[in-house]
Amino acid sequence: MLLLAGCGGSGETAREPAQSPAPTLPAELLDLYDYDSSAPFEEQEVKSEEKDDATVHDLSYAGPNGRITAFYVVPAGDGPFPAVLFMPGAPGARFTFFSEAVELAKRGIASLLPDPPYARPPIEDVVEFTPADRDGIVQEVVEMRRAVDFLVSKDEIDPSRLGYVGFSWGGSLGANFAGVERRVGSFVLMSAIPRLSADMTALAEEQGVDAAEGYEETMKPIDAVDYLPHVAPNALFLQFGSEDTRPSPEMGKEVQAAASMPKQAKWYEGGHELNDQARAEREDWLAERLGAS
Repeated sequence: MLLLAGCGGSGETAREPAQSPAPTLPAELLDLYDYDSSAPFEEQEVKSEEKDDATVHDLSYAGPNGRITAFYVVPAGDGPFPAVLFMPGAPGARFTFFSEAVELAKRGIASLLPDPPYARPPIEDVVEFTPADRDGIVQEVVEMRRAVDFLVSKDEIDPSRLGYVGFSWGGSLGANFAGVERRVGSFVLMSAIPRLSADMTALAEEQGVDAAEGYEETMKPIDAVDYLPHVAPNALFLQFGSEDTRPSPEMGKEVQAAASMPKQAKWYEGGHELNDQARAEREDWLAERLGAS
């Protein structure tokens, strides 16, 4: 089920200065994403190949709930390299940002592109409008944290220069990840929804589906607006389409208002998927933030 999908152009940028570290995320939210970070990876490589002066590793590693398949893209050279974790919109997969990862490799930035839980067998709907949806979202965020474990375990990766790019579903959940995960210093959130609890409840009504009793209340602990104030001192780059409907401009402004500083927000002409300008600007922002060329 595709929750968040659309196109893009240019818009205005809002920049705000850095501030002191934000208050720690409340324990009841932080505890949702506990996991065993010391578990072995049991990495298995299917194959590797050269692509535009980068090496693309097709591999899997042990996650908190089964094996995680991924592409690991490493630039030519010795490193240590900065690295970016990519997460697609639903129902995307590790192929979604492949070309973008290869382009970043040309700038000396490594990438990890895991398949989200819904993109691995057994293939299931992203949401079913039951309380289990919250468990699935928590699992995906925990898998993002596990991806950081994987990256920092690599000798060729500089653990002090890590970034994240998430689109749509990956942008919305990326807000939760940004509030929880302190090892990543730079987050690009594209087309993020401020309150998935309300959005998913509305989507159920639009589709004529009976959501479980108390569904919206059950989902509130995963709303992005409760995590975004706690990202500082790590940085955010928020990207939106001015003609998007999910998130609408009003929703996008709520995301922007909730986010801690330092942050930058930019609106692009067009819809949900944004455009080449948005891609170029996030690549430049990441390169600057991560100390790449």
